[in-house]
Amino acid sequence: MAIRSFDRYSIAESGICVIDGSVLWYVEDGKDDCGACYDLNTGEKLAVIARKGTAANEINELTGFKVTEDAVMLYEGRNTIKTFAKKDILDDIPVEERKVVVATAPENLWVSRMAKLPNGSVLATIRPPFEFEKGKVDEINKKSVAIFGDNGVKSYETILYDSFDVKKASDTQIDADDLIKWTYAQGLIETKGNDKAVFAASDQFILYTLDLNNGEVVNEKRYSSIRRTEEEMSFATTNDMILSVQALQANDKYIVCKVEGYLSKEDKEIELRKEAIFVFDWNLKPVKKFELPDPEEKMGYYIISNDGSSVYFCEYHEEGVTLYKADLGI
Repeated sequence: MAIRSFDRYSIAESGICVIDGSVLWYVEDGKDDCGACYDLNTGEKLAVIARKGTAANEINELTGFKVTEDAVMLYEGRNTIKTFAKKDILDDIPVEERKVVVATAPENLWVSRMAKLPNGSVLATIRPPFEFEKGKVDEINKKSVAIFGDNGVKSYETILYDSFDVKKASDTQIDADDLIKWTYAQGLIETKGNDKAVFAASDQFILYTLDLNNGEVVNEKRYSSIRRTEEEMSFATTNDMILSVQALQANDKYIVCKVEGYLSKEDKEIELRKEAIFVFDWNLKPVKKFELPDPEEKMGYYIISNDGSSVYFCEYHEEGVTLYKADLGI
């Protein structure tokens, strides 16, 4: 997998790059707008993505971003997704004239992560209760995943708690089942149409796929074992190799994830953390693995293109951002 220099863009270093086809989406929070999109080949700025504000078609608190085939989804806070037509943005329709579809989780649903499906429904992970909610756990929130929309809310259990070997909690630690549930809830989600989804657990190298029609887990792969950190009352977890999925993308054939940590026993012995791209089919059968080169003195990070076919390194410097690209050959 050869990495080559691609292009340079005059943008700041505080945001996140998303590569979708021939467009570079650059998302940032804290200014009057929420970033902009650029022609990937020429570097020409095409349009502002959205404005900050409290109107329905503005973003008050940007917490996430997703580009699909025909839509741009901006996550506002923990429980709201605002969906804009991709064409309206790329055509540079005035921001105030852009239409938006707002999806908000029910107030009684303890949402952690969400992903909107093509049919308009929303898939969400359910977090464990905080201390003041312990006596308010209803049947929906006892489960780990929910789908909500025009047909109401359905929740499903996807976690086999008894299959984990997490030490029993002390007086200053989170209950073991709550810790496991939080680890699954805080991870990443990618979907395949309206029928399938893949989840990556937080702070771990654990993946599982879900049939969205019946809420049943299809496959699960655990390359790490959840264990507690030394922090008191912490929801964070770790594992012996400090492995974690940092990025996740999927297409109709493959699931592609970027993993960080010790990739071998030798790496652990010399405390050398690395990054690698792992490719799976939708049965979670391993297809390919690419170890990513150490960027050495370059400041930046690796991202996977939206279609899962390439990996980019986004290098930050005084002039802006330079992209380096490698095709994965899948």
